[in-house]
Amino acid sequence: MSNLESNKNLHNPYLRIPFLGILLLLSILLDFIQTRFLPIYLNLDWTLIFVFYIGWSTTPIRGAVSGTIFGIVQDFMLAVLLGINGVIKTVIGYLASYLSTILNPDLEGLMRFILIAGISFLNNLVLYESQHLLTNSSGEIPLLMLLSGSILTGIAGDLIFRLLNRLQASPKEFAR
Repeated sequence: MSNLESNKNLHNPYLRIPFLGILLLLSILLDFIQTRFLPIYLNLDWTLIFVFYIGWSTTPIRGAVSGTIFGIVQDFMLAVLLGINGVIKTVIGYLASYLSTILNPDLEGLMRFILIAGISFLNNLVLYESQHLLTNSSGEIPLLMLLSGSILTGIAGDLIFRLLNRLQASPKEFAR
């Protein structure tokens, strides 16, 4: 089966509004727990993972809209400049949907980890730099912290993809 034929079955009809709402609430809960109870170097971006999953599994419009909503909620929860995460996550949601049409939609394992970790690193870098630019502050980029957060987000993203794909599978496929 060619990549184009495989992409025809890509968009998940079961990714409906209630499921997206559950992912948003889960993202808020995990971000809250992380910011309150975990050390700073365990900087997983749960919102990025869920936005990337939604974008990868649905249309570009739904990916972008979910990115906007998830990003603005994340801005509010983390008390950062309102709109920065909203813009970044909008682009990520749209980009994930676009990438799923040109790459193998059944991307697994190491390749999915590399893709999510790379996008997470770019997200963290743009977020860090835009905050410094908008607040007129300067400082060195904490590359080790950005890199460790990206690696952890890549690992968690691959695991979340596996779990959510398993939950979205039909009962016959779930038994495998």
